[in-house]
Amino acid sequence: MDSLDSLDLQLDYEEACNEATVVDLLAELRASTLEVQQLSLRLKACRGTKAPFALPALPPAEEPRARDLRQLFEWLAETVDLSSPEILDVGFEVPIGGRTVHLHRVVQWQLTAPSGLKLTAPIQHQDALGQLLAAARATGKVDSGALLHFWGAWDLIAGELTTAAHPNPEPSVLLAHRASTEGILVASWPTREALQAAVYAAPVYAAPVVYAPAPQPGERVEVEYEGQRYVGILYGVDHGMATVRCDADPPGVMTVAPLSHVRRLSELAQEENVTMLPAPDRDREVVLPKMHRRTKSSAL
Repeated sequence: MDSLDSLDLQLDYEEACNEATVVDLLAELRASTLEVQQLSLRLKACRGTKAPFALPALPPAEEPRARDLRQLFEWLAETVDLSSPEILDVGFEVPIGGRTVHLHRVVQWQLTAPSGLKLTAPIQHQDALGQLLAAARATGKVDSGALLHFWGAWDLIAGELTTAAHPNPEPSVLLAHRASTEGILVASWPTREALQAAVYAAPVYAAPVVYAPAPQPGERVEVEYEGQRYVGILYGVDHGMATVRCDADPPGVMTVAPLSHVRRLSELAQEENVTMLPAPDRDREVVLPKMHRRTKSSAL
């Protein structure tokens, strides 16, 4: 076989190989195209279907509570206005349905529901709760992890809200944390105006009296006995009764009186400058234990 024939055979071989390669590539391309089409169909099907969210398998008795939680958050996501949060310092206990939570510094969102309802939550939950509701509104379903967290740590309670600042009973919904006094409240209260009104309506009390430590044995004191005052040395204290050796008494005579009737001599001048209570409190009778004197032989 001459060199020309060998060259022709080589060209024929290469052409056949190229054709086989093209066939293989076309087959792969068709397979890839088919896979893309199948994925596109599945994506369209997912977009067109909103299957109801389901928690992991729960005991039958817990399924209603999980369903109520899901429905509550779905409703909140639809009605909450996240654009204008308000920060309030409440400082009230909130009892609902036998549970009591404490509202301190809170974040509050207005709801578009009637009756001026608001969503009130502890300030430390502002970001997490806001993101949860925003995501639920965007996707149409509540995040499964967040819902599982609330199911495991919070109790959903429906009842009537009544507080010292909101005496009229009002149907409300409360999420009460199981391990603390935190609570998330859905109600028309609190409002900034209601809290300010409660502050203005609170009674004004006199400044609290700061009491000095009780006199100690060995100190110079003044004791009140049968309407008279005597100066002496505090001998001892037993079950709230003070024993005083008065300067005006002969040796061996002790005066026994309630400790509340004994004052240090150094405190007397200061007490004269203390603002007296209003007249009704000054005139109120105070019943005290009966005072008496005893001799040294019976007192010691």
